[in-house]
Amino acid sequence: MITDRDYQRKHLRAPFKYCVLYVDDNFAFKARAVNISEGGMLLDQVPHFPEPGQSAPLLISLPQYPLFKNFSLERLKSFNDEILKPKVLRLECEVIRKFGESNRLEAVFSTKVGARFLNLNPSDKKAISAYVNVFAGNLIYLQILLDNMNSDDEGLEKVRELSKIMGYEPDMKISQLRKEIHHDYKSLQWL
Repeated sequence: MITDRDYQRKHLRAPFKYCVLYVDDNFAFKARAVNISEGGMLLDQVPHFPEPGQSAPLLISLPQYPLFKNFSLERLKSFNDEILKPKVLRLECEVIRKFGESNRLEAVFSTKVGARFLNLNPSDKKAISAYVNVFAGNLIYLQILLDNMNSDDEGLEKVRELSKIMGYEPDMKISQLRKEIHHDYKSLQWL
């Protein structure tokens, strides 16, 4: 298990704020994902997870978003992610890192774990890579919209619509939205 940041990421990652299901000791559990890459994912609100070195089956529903850069304001407003058919992935993973765990007591309350995908088949790898790349493209477009918001009559509305589609709080102040987008953009990189 990795305890320090003595490694270099091999894959770009993107925010992925959806529920995932996994199994341990013949019980199904639900956790909240934070981000995803071809190598694995960060999970939060994890009630229980196998010990490091043990694997667990994981089920995720991966949205298949389009690139939004050519969408008009009307098209953004009418976009409904229910029309997208998500790709359901059945994966195998193992814990490689637990966050906030400096002693045994904290380990009991640790809710974040970094999980590595095991034996990822080419189709699933391609789907995850496509999700990350499309999210990155949409995030860059959202940043451009923010930067040019005052020079476009529909700028603010486009920012609001696209940020809502991408999972940001719809009523968030623009300054806070900028901070979150900047954080997510930095997270895409190989840090």
